[in-house]
Amino acid sequence: MNVETADMNTELMVDGNAIAGELEQIFGHDMTMAVARCAGCAADSMMATLMAFVRGPGAVLRCPSCTSVIARIVETPTATYLDARGMLYLRMTHAS
Repeated sequence: MNVETADMNTELMVDGNAIAGELEQIFGHDMTMAVARCAGCAADSMMATLMAFVRGPGAVLRCPSCTSVIARIVETPTATYLDARGMLYLRMTHAS
């Protein structure tokens, strides 16, 4: 699917690097190079290359190949919620 013709406002989109700090708070280390496999199209994408929409009450990460939602992150005063049902898995390589 062409991102420009997708049913979303791509002018509000940034890349996954924009939420690197939030991801580091959740996982405890830099997640920009971690790879998520999309449950919608099975494409592998580094977290840094996901389409990030951050102007709402939370962040929505979408697959750059098919625009399916990969994950949602919402922070409240008492908790952080991560809904990652849009990814089949998240692969984090170990530093050598």
